[in-house]
Amino acid sequence: MAKTKWNLLFATFILSCVSLAVLIVSLCTPYWVTSEAFELSAFKNSEINYGLFSGSLTQNYLPNPRYYNLTLTCLYQEYVCAFSCQKDEESRSDEVLKLLKGLRPDDCPLPSSKMLTIVSQPDQQIFPQDRQTSAVFDRSNFINTGLWVSTVVFIGIATSFAAVSASFSIINVLFNPVEPVFNVFGLFIWNGVAIGATALCMIMWGALFAGTLVDNIAITDTLTIQIPYTSSGLAALGVSYWVLFLPIVLHGVNVGLLLWRRYIINKEPPPTTIDVDRSDLTIIMF
Repeated sequence: MAKTKWNLLFATFILSCVSLAVLIVSLCTPYWVTSEAFELSAFKNSEINYGLFSGSLTQNYLPNPRYYNLTLTCLYQEYVCAFSCQKDEESRSDEVLKLLKGLRPDDCPLPSSKMLTIVSQPDQQIFPQDRQTSAVFDRSNFINTGLWVSTVVFIGIATSFAAVSASFSIINVLFNPVEPVFNVFGLFIWNGVAIGATALCMIMWGALFAGTLVDNIAITDTLTIQIPYTSSGLAALGVSYWVLFLPIVLHGVNVGLLLWRRYIINKEPPPTTIDVDRSDLTIIMF
């Protein structure tokens, strides 16, 4: 029976470690959104994927594709974020500001590491003519700063508590802490917080996707009024998002294992007690 209880605690440690690894992979991989961008005169659709912080764009305007790195840039004073193709922070902020004002930003620099046979940037004339020079742009096409920050915060909390859950699981395997927050009772709390934070992370990003990204993936091309790229109906949530269901399931299994362990403990027969009749004078002989 004692071996079974030990095995159940060790199983929660293994599952918490797996959950922690999945959360880190989800946080670091650029596949929260995958999409294409359509332009009428392009050779074929552009291909885009990005995560919470960075991504990549393959632009197929000409038969020779061009590759760009995308970096999330936020104007916190304006409460908007977008994925920029510029290389330095100042240029990215300037680009997002121009997009917000409806102005055409500077052309994206082509990364030298991915240059093909034809590496020179095409002239401005290959793009459709500017349809308008300036306009009041719809902020709803940009990434909502509050939802993005909330997503990052909640996945950070989930990652932290998955690590805490794994740590205290192995502590309870090796030792027997007395304080409730450190013993098995605390494991219910850590696993519950990890479940809740992961679920809230998925809710926040899902709301952002349904409210904005499904119509406009908020990259330079789709936000530039003068270059009529569109991603409406072409975007989908990527594997980095859907894999977050796994930590929810794993920590849910942990809670189930802990409840099972409690059931086993409660099911054990109480220790036998010996009643001594103190009125029996023969006890003095012993």
